[in-house]
Formats: sequence, structure tokens, C-alpha cells
Amino acid sequence: MEATQRPLLDQVDIEKLRHLAEKPIDHSSHQHEVEHRQYGDIRSVYRGYGLDYEESRPYQAGDEMRFMNWRLSARCNDLYMKVFREERRPSVFILIDRRQSMRFGSQSQLKVTQAARISTYLAFVAKRQNSPIAGVVLNETTEWVPEASGETAIYNLVNESISACPPLDNDNNEVNLNHTLRLLLNMLVQGSIVYLISDFHDLNNSSHPLLLQLSEQHNVVAININDPAEINFPKTAAINIYNPNNDEDIFLNGSTQILNQHYKEKSEQYFSNIKNIITRYNIEYVSISTEDNNIDQIIPLA
Repeated sequence: MEATQRPLLDQVDIEKLRHLAEKPIDHSSHQHEVEHRQYGDIRSVYRGYGLDYEESRPYQAGDEMRFMNWRLSARCNDLYMKVFREERRPSVFILIDRRQSMRFGSQSQLKVTQAARISTYLAFVAKRQNSPIAGVVLNETTEWVPEASGETAIYNLVNESISACPPLDNDNNEVNLNHTLRLLLNMLVQGSIVYLISDFHDLNNSSHPLLLQLSEQHNVVAININDPAEINFPKTAAINIYNPNNDEDIFLNGSTQILNQHYKEKSEQYFSNIKNIITRYNIEYVSISTEDNNIDQIIPLA
């Protein structure tokens, strides 16, 4: 089997990520009130897993006596019932970018491979937290992974994110990130945890209102994946770079200090601009290299 036709991760890689996700983690508080289609806001007097005592109310005909608040009833000389509120777990939604610019890597792995590792890790974390999970994978087309829970939900998402990822012929008709974000605004239930895994190469002015609305309604984490060659010019004496705009090759002499310094400055400006666009809307932002292996120590868990 050719390398370009192999899955990005094998079963050994997936099991390593599963064990990584099972390590003790710190639970962060959610920034948004959770509204979930499976649980809702209905109060209940029924005791069970995931139910917390909230308050007491006067007894009503038909209430189960086992939920009587005897201590309060005795003190007030009237009957009161304990009221419990169901614990509502937010759903986790993961956007995985597998478009042309993500199918690049200068050293040990492609950016899209790192994206597959991160999404697989987050999927197993969601399962550990008993959270429903859904996602979308940006390929030549948009592949939606419907919301589900348990092992099946994990592998629905994992199999989409690790599938073979050969180079694309061109990116003229590739899926637009803004279009996908716009669809998410109409699909997600308020209070969802949203992970955006991409290099965000096509963020633009149209992205601003979309990011603002996402951050107002959901707990959003943006994970920007980069490659070392995008940060510093490759250490080589000379390199030819193809320019698709005019179908010509550009010759660059990588041994010149001026070129290296100019490249680094442009790179810092480019990534700083992406970070500023995202963080201005109170979205948690993290930059991760294709060379980073300790993703559990870098990726924030919402």
C-alpha cells in the first residue's frame, strides 16, 4: 500500500492516545450556561445519577414521600419536598481541517496528522467525561459526523479524521472555513464545547462576526497547527518554490541572513494576525507544532 493511501494513524497510535486521555485531568469550569437537547431545564424530584439537590418546595399531591425533606418539614410544621436538578453535560463538537494547506509537513509528520492525533485525543477525553460528541471534517467536501455517545461515537469521528490523506490536485474549490462556521451557528445547541483544529489560513474580515457569535454562544478553543518550516526558513543552501499564481518557480537562497530574517519577521506577523483575530473574541487559542508530542500538556480542555 502506498504511503499516501494509508491511514494517518494506526491502531497502536490510537491506543496510545486513548491511554493519554485516560490520565487524570483537571476539569475547567464552563464559560457558558449549558443548554442541551437531551437534558433541558426541567426540574425533577427524582433521585439518580447526575442529579444534585437544588432547593425545597411545598408538598404537592402525588409527590413521592421518599423525597420528603423531613428536617425542613418538622421545622416549618408543613410538608416540603426536595427538588433536584439534573446535571447537564455539554456536547463536544470538533472541527478537523484536512484541506490542502494542512497536507503539508517538512519533518516528522503532516499538519493533518497532528490534527488527527489531537481530535482522537479529544474524542477519548469526551468519552471519559460522558459527553456526547459530534464533528465535521473539511476535505474536498464537508463530512459531518452526527452527535452520538460512547465507543461508536469515538470511532465515527476518529475514522473520518485518520483516513488516507493524499495531496489534492488544487484548492480552488476547497471547502470554505467561514461557510462551515456559519453552518455551525445554526446547528449547535447553546453551551456546546467547540474545538476548531486548523491552520486558519483563510481567516478574513468575514470571519469576525462568525467568531464573535460562536464565542457568545459556546465555549470555543482554537488549535492552530503549524510546521517548523512555516516559522523559520528551511536550513538549505537553495530551494525552488512553485508559485501556482503564475505557474513559475521561485529560486531562494536560504544561506542569506537577510532572507532568513525577513522570512521570520513575515512568519511572526502572519501568525500574530491569526492569533489576534481569534483571541479578540474571548476564544481560547493555542499554537501547536507538528513536532510537539506532548499534546495532553498543550491542548486546553474546556
